[in-house]
Amino acid sequence: MSTDTQKLSSAASEEQSAAEGIDLHKGVPEEFVEVVLKVGPGGARRQRFFGRLVGESRQYSKSGIETVRVYLSRKGKYVVHVQRSEWSDLAESTDWFKDWKNWKNWRGMLGADGSGRGDFTVEVVDSLAQLRDRVPEKIYRMLADVTEHPYSQDLDV
Repeated sequence: MSTDTQKLSSAASEEQSAAEGIDLHKGVPEEFVEVVLKVGPGGARRQRFFGRLVGESRQYSKSGIETVRVYLSRKGKYVVHVQRSEWSDLAESTDWFKDWKNWKNWRGMLGADGSGRGDFTVEVVDSLAQLRDRVPEKIYRMLADVTEHPYSQDLDV
């Protein structure tokens, strides 16, 4: 009797996963969690969804820092979150001296901790092909590899 219950439970789970856009046959995805993203100048607004982080890249230039994070939503769409901070934004921090005293907080000093410094944008795209021009090459290659191969794979060793 318990076998029939397990089969029904498994079938219901597969139907729910299919409705959420999760392919159970490509490996077990990480659990989707509520993601809250800052949006706009200084990150004054918030947008939220359920998903998981699949890639992150940070680029430093003469003008400032750009942090790009890519999330996979539970509906299978990609959410691109970009934070652009100019060096002058970081110099305006009131805790600059305190941050330098606590050198272990180097991410906070550079604005790479997701603090409210800089401008934040969110863009949702439907496919991996649409990401090519929106994210750094490093993230795109990683996402393309994960898409072509199972997210998690058991080795028969």
